[in-house]
Amino acid sequence: MALISQAEWARRQGFSKQYAAKLIKQGKIHLIDGMIDEYTANAELEMQRNINLPRQRKGGGSYFVQDDMHNLLVKTKLKNEIEKGKLIEAEVKERLGELISVSEVKRVFYAKAKAVREGIMNVPDRLSTLLVTIRDPLEMHRVLSQELRQVLEELSLHEID
Repeated sequence: MALISQAEWARRQGFSKQYAAKLIKQGKIHLIDGMIDEYTANAELEMQRNINLPRQRKGGGSYFVQDDMHNLLVKTKLKNEIEKGKLIEAEVKERLGELISVSEVKRVFYAKAKAVREGIMNVPDRLSTLLVTIRDPLEMHRVLSQELRQVLEELSLHEID
């Protein structure tokens, strides 16, 4: 799915930018994050053209499609196909490791946050006896800073599965 700008899509279709904006505003063309999927937009546009074209009768006369159910069915099928495409794309990205579930993100975030909390909460236990012997506030600050920095650096090096 290649996303292009509205202006680029209009240029490729031979439309003005204003006409492309009108189609979008009318809901005939749908945007994805402000951009146009060229394949989907062309399919939507073609579907609109097919809905609005007259049908031919066997006797040579023509009549315009006025059946709202037909129009609704065609639009629904188009939207269904677009959503199926998005679902397939998401499944492919998930298999490739480009997408992960929200529950997996929460699990990893919780584990990392817990490790950070535990690392920081253990600093007083490790330093309390050393800090009692230090009288200089600058030295105390240096020792605390060094220990906290060391804990955080160690935590940043560890990967959580």
